[in-house]
Amino acid sequence: MREVSFFWKIDRLDAIGLESILDVAKRIEFLSYIKRVPKDIRCLFKFHLHEGQGIDDLQSIESLEILEVVQEAENPDEGHLVICRVIHPLPILNARTNGTYAVAGSKLDDEGLTYILQGSSMKLRLLSGVLRLMAKPDRTSARTLKLTPQNRDTVLTEKQLKLAKFAYDRGYYDLPKRIKITELAEQLGLARATISEHLTKIEGILMDDMFSSMTDVRLSVEQARTIVEMMEADMDQSEEYQTESFTGLVKRIKDSIADELPADVENIPELDVSEHPEEILKRIQDDIS
Repeated sequence: MREVSFFWKIDRLDAIGLESILDVAKRIEFLSYIKRVPKDIRCLFKFHLHEGQGIDDLQSIESLEILEVVQEAENPDEGHLVICRVIHPLPILNARTNGTYAVAGSKLDDEGLTYILQGSSMKLRLLSGVLRLMAKPDRTSARTLKLTPQNRDTVLTEKQLKLAKFAYDRGYYDLPKRIKITELAEQLGLARATISEHLTKIEGILMDDMFSSMTDVRLSVEQARTIVEMMEADMDQSEEYQTESFTGLVKRIKDSIADELPADVENIPELDVSEHPEEILKRIQDDIS
């Protein structure tokens, strides 16, 4: 489980389609999700508005739809609590990963946008790759979260976790080793090469989760094009996504992909529209892991 913080300076908010928000609000804080499915993301925000601006003025922000005013501030320093539907490609893709979440501390103020996500390293790397195509963050930092045993999360599958624990309990990772890989294989009734391959993969996943960089993750042309086609499909199917800012961000990603296209792109497969979007993303995540 990792936490990654992305930051864009205030003068680059136009690159991510959020430049108009600060015309109304001087500070916005993300507090929590109310509902989170790819085509309906509702969040509780705290809005600190500019003098002379009211909650009704928030309706002018394309990337947010005001659904409910939970509490109006009695004085400007308190901030208004408002539930909004978020209409932006990145949160929508974030919801589709089924394993990465924005957390409290994410905010937009006069310094810029701070977007903090938690999740597995592989899924965060996918989002990092998309962010680089949309508008490379000015600053990125990552850390591994230390969780208690009762709340333990892992990037390993259940089978991988059981095998790793089996090897650990029998001293395979002790120095010196208390058991050889051949003996592990015999106890499990599997071939030595099979156990060796699985343990090597497990170790690679854990090392990648701990140390992988989030600053320069690059998607292949096929991966990036598939993600854009998914975003465009969402845009075509949902009228609220047909905004200038949403369209502009998708175009920005497509332009970035075009800049990186190899000379021969004839063999890049098209998106299989019959495949579920989450399955497509899972395949891409596996490819970049």
